[in-house]
Amino acid sequence: MTFSKTALLTTVPSDSHSWNLVFMEFLLTDIGYKVENLGPNTPMDEVIARLNRHPSAMVVVSTVNGHGYIEGAELALRIRSETKHTDGVYIGGKICTENDPQTIARHSATLRAAGFDEVFDDSVANSFDAFQELVSAQLYPEHYLEKRVAR
Repeated sequence: MTFSKTALLTTVPSDSHSWNLVFMEFLLTDIGYKVENLGPNTPMDEVIARLNRHPSAMVVVSTVNGHGYIEGAELALRIRSETKHTDGVYIGGKICTENDPQTIARHSATLRAAGFDEVFDDSVANSFDAFQELVSAQLYPEHYLEKRVAR
């Protein structure tokens, strides 16, 4: 398989989980991306330095510790202000420790305002499917354009 686009995969500094990153790496690779996985507890400075050295088609922040809405907002602000990265920046997983729709909507709005293009919380129905469709459409736009026209 020839990989034409690179996805930078990371998490927030306080998140020590790695299973989600391994899963996302396999998923993105299977879709067709070259994945650079920065691993758990990624320092924000490392993400910024990596983006300044090598451009990526997208940045995917996967978090499962429930603190993504705090550190994720800071990370998005830094990506948008300290790098030239203008492509997609996405966060998903368990962005907060609460599951009520109002709290998730509030945190999602904060994350979008900070610079994320999309937020995919695991408690929102079909968010994982929406993420898969989004990243697939970015890699294969002609296929997804044909699907939309056919609808």
